[in-house]
Amino acid sequence: MAIVLTNGKYYIATNKKGGIIKTEAIEGAQTFCSVNAAMRKIFRSPGKCKGYYPYDMENTAYEGSTKIRRRRFSDEEREIIYNKSGGHCELCGQQLLLENMTLDHIVPLSMGGGDSMENLQAACYACNQFKSNILPDFMDRIIKIFLYQTEKKCSKDMKLKIIHKLVEAL
Repeated sequence: MAIVLTNGKYYIATNKKGGIIKTEAIEGAQTFCSVNAAMRKIFRSPGKCKGYYPYDMENTAYEGSTKIRRRRFSDEEREIIYNKSGGHCELCGQQLLLENMTLDHIVPLSMGGGDSMENLQAACYACNQFKSNILPDFMDRIIKIFLYQTEKKCSKDMKLKIIHKLVEAL
């Protein structure tokens, strides 16, 4: 797994003294072995890493040696998407602050989705990471997890058995 930190335009790199620098070249970016290691870098230098997020280079489409770049959305465009969602995560419904909102591609770029505002929705970081690129069966997976966990924890409760049957009918 090769993880880099990016804001969509620049990448985080480390100079010879161990300080943080920003580069446009993905080849010069510092790589991490896991998302947790990358997040530790963000937490250690929150000022210099504000707006940066972990990006898995191995699950990205490449043309030769150049990476297909994601579009960087302006603050105004982000606010439009935020307002369209009513300030909530479109996946779990959690209330979001504009600065904590991540942009989720409804149809993932890796599955041919566009990098346009019409293909974006507001999402919390956890849901966006969980969803990743598992469309179109994302909701089916969520339902299966929910049904399994409720059955496992409350198998003798008649109300939950009824809910289970209703959800299965979807």
